[in-house]
Order: sequence, then structure tokens, then C-alpha cells
Amino acid sequence: MYDKLAAARGIKSAYERLLGANLRGEVPPWLHAMRTTPPVDSLVREPSTFATRGQLDFEATARAQSQGSGGQGAQIRRTIPEGCVARSHKKRDLRTRCNQPPRIEFPEDRLRKEFYRNHPFERLNPRVMLEHAGKRPQKWSRLADGGGQVTGESVIRYQHYLMEASGLSKQEAYAQATKEFYAVRAREEMEAKIAQQEAHFYGAQPLKKP
Repeated sequence: MYDKLAAARGIKSAYERLLGANLRGEVPPWLHAMRTTPPVDSLVREPSTFATRGQLDFEATARAQSQGSGGQGAQIRRTIPEGCVARSHKKRDLRTRCNQPPRIEFPEDRLRKEFYRNHPFERLNPRVMLEHAGKRPQKWSRLADGGGQVTGESVIRYQHYLMEASGLSKQEAYAQATKEFYAVRAREEMEAKIAQQEAHFYGAQPLKKP
């Protein structure tokens, strides 16, 4: 494609050389138009080719070394100039790397991952979305001191508090937090069963689904 563009722009100069050599007898009408309004250069950047032919410094050094070794027909080995770094032109090296924001991690993230891996059904329990003015307890004496509903997030925060304040290890804090969590869940289940039995004793009937 680039050769065709270059040939099209060289028509005027080529025809003028033919006229100067008396190889053409008449001047065509389009030549005057091309003289007054020459064609513009292409906006496409053409690839440039050059041949150093051993004129550069590192090529002359490599040739002298090959001739000094006495090898006949030895290939000229091009050395890398000082200050240059050899880079691979493989596809993985030419791939554009986009800037990505740093990953933000909190200490509770690992505790949360471990807890929900061992208690996957805890995510299915309904939660109260009411917030307590964004305040968290500064001191925990037990898991229920977190205020409000006891959920998996309460266990994670309580475990982190035990690790920071009491100096317990990760496993020790996890064991204590889950022990209290199981006791809270057992008490809630017992309260729900007792409430159901009392309602049935007083004649309450379950609502029919529409």
C-alpha cells in the first residue's frame, strides 16, 4: 500500500524527467495542474528503511573482532551499545499494562473469610439493617455486648477485639468467639420454641399464606 502511494506522488517528477530526455513529445494537460497544485504528503506515516552498511561504531568493532579471530565468512555479531537494554519483543512483553488502584485490605477480611467458610448458612439468616449511630463498643466483656442482633459480623468484630485487646492468638480468639456465638444461637432457638408453645397453648393459629 505504501509503495503505491509513493509511486502516485512521483508521477510528476518521473514525467518531467521523460520530457527532459526527449522521450515524450507533448506536455499532458494534467502536468500543469500538478505543477501549480502539487499533491500533499500522505497523513499515513510510512515505514522508513535504512542500511547502515557497517558504518556505526559498534558494527565496526564487531567486524574488527570477527576479522581478528581469523574466521572466514563469520557473521557480524551486533553488540548492544552502552546504556541500552535488550528487551524481548514477545507478545507478553508488548502488552499494555493499565494502572490499577492498590487493593485495600482490612484485618477483619481474613477473619470474615474463615468464619463464613465454616458457617456458610449464616449468610441466609435475616439481619436487622438498623444502625446504632455508627458507634461500636470500645470494650467487650462478651459477645452480646455488641448491641442489637448477634450476627456473623458481630463474631468477626469480637474475635478481632480479643486479638487486639486481650492478646489472644487467632485460633484462641476464634474458639472463644464461636463458643459464645453457639450459646447465643441455642438460647434464641429455645426462646423461639417456647414462644411457639405458649402461642399454641393460648389458641393462636398460624397465619395462612395467601
